Amino acid sequence: MTYADAFKVFAEQYIVSIVSFVGETFALMSCIIVMVHFLGIEGKVTRKTFLPPIIFCGIGVALNVVFCIINYLGMQRCWNDPFPGYEISSVDKFVQNTITVLVYVSVFVSALMTFKKRRILYGVIAGIFFLAFEAYVSMAAMYSSVYFTDNPSESVGNILNINSHIGVQACEVVYIAENTVVMLAIFLALYFGMVRQQRIVYIGWKYRIFFIIWELFIVIMPMTPIAEGIIGPEQRQYMGYIIGSIVPIMGVAIPFLIITMVSKRYAVEKTVMQEDYISAELEYINQYKRNQNETRAFRHDIINNLSMLLAMLSDDNYDKAEKHLETLIGNVQDISPKYATGDEMLDCIVGLKASKMEENGIYFSVEGSIDRGLGMKPVDVCSIFANAMDNAIEACDKLSEESEKWIRLELKKTDKFFSIKLSNTMSIDEKIKNLHGYGTQNMKAAISKYDGIEKTDADGGVYTLSIMIPRIE
Repeated sequence: MTYADAFKVFAEQYIVSIVSFVGETFALMSCIIVMVHFLGIEGKVTRKTFLPPIIFCGIGVALNVVFCIINYLGMQRCWNDPFPGYEISSVDKFVQNTITVLVYVSVFVSALMTFKKRRILYGVIAGIFFLAFEAYVSMAAMYSSVYFTDNPSESVGNILNINSHIGVQACEVVYIAENTVVMLAIFLALYFGMVRQQRIVYIGWKYRIFFIIWELFIVIMPMTPIAEGIIGPEQRQYMGYIIGSIVPIMGVAIPFLIITMVSKRYAVEKTVMQEDYISAELEYINQYKRNQNETRAFRHDIINNLSMLLAMLSDDNYDKAEKHLETLIGNVQDISPKYATGDEMLDCIVGLKASKMEENGIYFSVEGSIDRGLGMKPVDVCSIFANAMDNAIEACDKLSEESEKWIRLELKKTDKFFSIKLSNTMSIDEKIKNLHGYGTQNMKAAISKYDGIEKTDADGGVYTLSIMIPRIE
């Protein structure tokens, strides 16, 4: 082998390394998207989320280009001379370790720029999740690459030690290419299917635990039949073919099945939310019609009533005049909205849920109002308050008949924020409700959409949900 031949080997390795950096970049970005849009961690995926992984990719590509140029300049002087051989130096190992550190630093920083609470904790979790996510996809890619080789155990060994030898094997090329393509496909599906659509599909702990067990199975079990000394060469070769086709297919099928099942439940929850929204709109329209009819009737009679009142006063019949005036005031109160929050959609929700509270024997009150509304889309107002009030009603319904049942909505508006508090009685033994589940995930997503924050508190049998939403003038 001449120096020219050796440089071609190095160049191939640099190209493969660059492709692997691109794949890892897509994996980093996919992990953050999954944590926000599937695991329910409060945050918002923005351009800042993708900046650290892109910087990491740029550094990785730049290092490979620089080392490629350095090797070319050093080797071209003796281009046709025999190449004596090359061992991986301490500098190469240092660069590899540095790149590994950069991977986890970039995913940590990306988490800090995305999540709103417990950023350091979620940054660490993001690093662990990235390790598991990359291992899962990489294992599926590795097993599919052994399908194209006659010696599965040797191919797996080469892939597992891809950074500890010089040169690129055919199985390694297939592995890196497939791994990168899969990572790209996953990222594009997540970005256009979830981020751009602003969709949240919450995966509960039951499915998470199932998937963790499945990942351990797919990583550990297929290693046995292709290991040296377990079975004969021909058996190992055929087992490599089977594993190389079945494992990748199952690796895609199981996550797809989980997401499909969760999506169906998510669709049902969305339907319920839409029904709440439509019911609230219909209630508002019907109430508006009733008020209009009552207002017309009242306007028709007001002149006669005022004339009668004037006659009573002219005859010094003050007692009758007083009673008649009280009747008129009562009629005015009847045609006035019972709850006026200042936001039309919120009035719809309050009116709809107040009827249910009355049926269930729950006392409901509204304190304060928000002039000119919350400035939010009606469907988002419905998502937040319909779910929150349903949770409050559910907590009150769990109390005994003798217990005090009430729900109170407090509304305040400052120069910079809308402050909303929804309090309700609850069982002292009941644990504080965490904001998890499909309905509450929709609520969290709607709050996060307007850069708001929420806080829950339970003290002395009273549960309080506090929401702060910035005002946009």
